[in-house]
This record gives sequence, structure tokens and C-alpha cells, in this order.
Amino acid sequence: MMPDKKGYIIDIDGVIGKSVTPIPEGVEGVKKLRELGKKVIFVSNNSTRSRRILLDRLRSFGLEVGEDEILAATYATARFIAKEKPKAKVFTTGEEGLIEELRLAGLEIVDYDEAEYLVVGSNRKINFEIMTKALRACLKGLRYIATNPDRIFPAEDGPIPGTGMIIGALYWMTGREPDVVVGKPSEVIMREALEILGLEAEDVAVVGDQIDVDVAAGKAVGAETVLVLTGVTTKENLNRMIERHGISPDYVFNSLKDMVEG
Repeated sequence: MMPDKKGYIIDIDGVIGKSVTPIPEGVEGVKKLRELGKKVIFVSNNSTRSRRILLDRLRSFGLEVGEDEILAATYATARFIAKEKPKAKVFTTGEEGLIEELRLAGLEIVDYDEAEYLVVGSNRKINFEIMTKALRACLKGLRYIATNPDRIFPAEDGPIPGTGMIIGALYWMTGREPDVVVGKPSEVIMREALEILGLEAEDVAVVGDQIDVDVAAGKAVGAETVLVLTGVTTKENLNRMIERHGISPDYVFNSLKDMVEG
């Protein structure tokens, strides 16, 4: 039976789509939630896409979505730093989507030797030069912010490395972990989502495809959690994932559509 809430915090990748390919059951589930008059916000740990890109993607899936209904890790990271230190100088490992949001927040993108912040986000063209600069920034003791902790990411043709690949490499080289992780399962991005919705945690359900990311994020703020099996977690690995992470979702459904239809 579907958790009957006023609002739903919904992951994108693995729930609504895989990269540029929609998951039909996910798209249909969103439409049905809207028909029921539910509030929805899409919270994505994607650190390569800006809100503008994600908005275009969701609309290409056939969803009518406003920019205020999208909270990407890129945007949340930029807002967090801008609140902490307006006009800060930032070096990032990230792609153009992250750079776009950092600049829109009034932050200055610089090389590592001028930076006040190291911002780690995924980069599908990561290379030795970028990793060397990130290493040096880390060793300099810059304020170290990670967009998200995702180890893997659900692409169209299967799992690919997430931001955790860079975080892990830096930890192995320096022993440093990020000073702040913005994306799920951190409370940073979840509290912002609740603020945007105008709801308390008990009034929402958090929907995602990863136990250690989405389910953990919901539990971090005291919300009920829904796991769908259209992304990283599948019927085949569900029990193994629960055992590995020591966390159980409140509900498990094959898809978002199945959740709504109960």
C-alpha cells in the first residue's frame, strides 16, 4: 500500500530515468501523484547537471516541471557555499553543469593554487592533471566540499563510477574526507528540499533506488522511505544490499507507478 503523504521527495536517476532515457513506470508514477494533488520535488545527486539541464530532461520525458521543483546536488552545493562565503574562490573537479551553478551563485572558478574551496563532483573526463590539482588542493587544507558521496551511478547501459571515485582516491592519498557532503544521504540537501516543499519530515516520503543514498537520506531527517527496483537496487540484489548497508526501507515497490497504484 502506498504511503499516503502530502509530499514526495523523488530521486531522478534510477527512478524517473536513466540518463536521457525515461523509465516509463517512473514518469507515469509522477503523473499519477500530480493527479492526486501531491506536492513533488525532484532531488538528484547528479553532480554533472545543472537545474536547467535536468529541467530540459524531465520535460523531454513528458513531465511538466518547474525549476523550483528541482533540487540538484550542483545547485544545493553552490547555494551552500554562497551562504557560507559569498563570492568565494572555488576549484572544482566537476563538469560544466556544476560550474554553471557555482557561477550562478556568484562564486569564482579559479585554479587550485588560488582557491578557498575544493569542490569535488563527478567528471566523466577525469584525468591525471585534474586529480593532481585536487590532490594538491586537498593537501593545502582547503575547505573541502563534496557534491555527493555516490559510489556508483545508474547510466543507460549499467552502473558507472560516481563522485565517490574521486572522494575515495583523495582519501587513499591524503587520509582526508570531505568537510561537508551536500548530497544525499546528507541532511543538507534534504532539509533544503523540505523547506522548498513547505512540509515537515513526517508529511513526506522519500523515494529512490539506492539504500545507502536515498533510503539513508530519508531516515536522516525522519521521513518514511520508499525503495523502487528500477535502478541500482534490483530484485536480485535487494536482500544483499539491505544486509550490506544495514538499513531497510519502509516500503519496496517494483516502480514508482506500482507505489502509486499500491
